[in-house]
Order: sequence, then C-alpha cells, then structure tokens
Amino acid sequence: MEQRKKTNSEYIIDSLRFNKDLRSPEITQKVSELSGKEMKIQDIASILAKLSNSEKCDLGFFIQKKKTPRGYTYNLVPEIFELEPVQIYDLTRKTGKNRFTLESALLKSPGLKKYVKASRLKQPTARTAYARTKQTGTGVSATAKQGRMPKTTAGTKLSEYALQSILAQLVKGISNQGLNINVNLNVRFEGFVSE
Repeated sequence: MEQRKKTNSEYIIDSLRFNKDLRSPEITQKVSELSGKEMKIQDIASILAKLSNSEKCDLGFFIQKKKTPRGYTYNLVPEIFELEPVQIYDLTRKTGKNRFTLESALLKSPGLKKYVKASRLKQPTARTAYARTKQTGTGVSATAKQGRMPKTTAGTKLSEYALQSILAQLVKGISNQGLNINVNLNVRFEGFVSE
C-alpha cells in the first residue's frame, strides 16, 4: 500500500517533535529538509499562526509560543509525546472520519488538560448530551427537560410558533456540536375534509 504524502502542517509538527524552541526560519529549514522541496518562510509562518491558535486548531493548546529577543520560538508541550504522531496530526483537523479528537487526546493523556482552556473543557459533546438524555429516560419529556423546551404529551397541540421555536433550538443545538444530520419529518394534518 502506497504511503500518503504528508502535508506541510505535518512536516511542521515533525520539526517541532524532534527539536525544542525553534524560530520560524529554523522550522522552514527543517520542513524543507523533511519534504525535499524549498519552502518559503511566509508560507510556514502562516501555517504556524493557524496551528498555534487554539481558536482555529485544537493542536494550538499544545504549541507553546515564547517571545525572545530574536523573535518567537515554538515547541510542543512534553505531555503531547504520549500520543502517536498520527494522533497529533489529527488535532490539526476539524473534520474527518475516525479522526482523533481533542477529547480523545485528553482521555489518552490526562496531563494535557492543564493546557486546555476551562471553557473548552466544559462544552458537552453530542455523545455526552445523548447519554444524559438516555439516563433521564426516553421520549419527548426527557428531551424537553434537557433543552428547556416545552413539554408535550400525546394529544396536546402545539402552536406554529412553539413548533418553530422547538425546531430552531434543536437545529441550533445540533449545529453548535458541528454535526451533520439527516432529518425525516412526517407531518399529519387533521381537520381537512376531502371533497
């Protein structure tokens, strides 16, 4: 099986894995050596800016950026080395089937938690939200309780506004989790008389 070609981000990570406190020019030189092609410092600096920003990339929590008299230096936190290189690469991606996530990294290497913002740790994932719903019971009442939506029972009619509100909250909650969903909607109209 042919080995896939590494991305520039992966070459940057490899440079940081084997060296400590590198500046952008040094990282550019290492990436050029590893990739076998001449890299431009502005391209590497641009990728580094994304990789070291925890708002844009989960790996950003684990890249330390220090200001020195000669410019910024970059290195990976020591605890990240408990992960496999492929797992570290996955932390640069937002999507992908069977991707190694930030949550997976924190489970495998609990020492990494100290680098992650507390606000990020408190965000429930879709899986934990689902598990909580299953623990409280099944049906509409459990979902309504969790999402602070109006409780409905069989035979209760919802106003158009209430239904729109419930659906809007549901869609917003799912989209905040970054999930793609397929929805099948069945609508039954009562009270129409056929001629």
